[in-house]
Amino acid sequence: METKKLYEYFLDTLSHCGSFILDSSKEDIEYQIFEEFDIGIISFLHEDSLKQLLDSKLITFDVYNRCLLLRKRVLELQELDLWKIDLIKTNKKWREVIVLCDEIKYMIKKIK
Repeated sequence: METKKLYEYFLDTLSHCGSFILDSSKEDIEYQIFEEFDIGIISFLHEDSLKQLLDSKLITFDVYNRCLLLRKRVLELQELDLWKIDLIKTNKKWREVIVLCDEIKYMIKKIK
């Protein structure tokens, strides 16, 4: 995939998760997290995709590492059967994912 397009998808993926989700309706959470974010985290935050962005200097090494951690945490949520809409606002592991998304987005804004 063209690097510029990959970067757009990468940013779009991150835009679907963050502290804003805590004030969202169940329907909006379902769309943002279980449709958009879920698909993007698998494809556009994959190690190979992140490496491509890093090599192109579109992300820093710190962003790269935080994104790898984010992807790992999301996959853990799925493995631990915590990938449920009712847990997003109350579960500690979900809170970690949400905060991590906010941190990564902040780091990216500082780069620009």
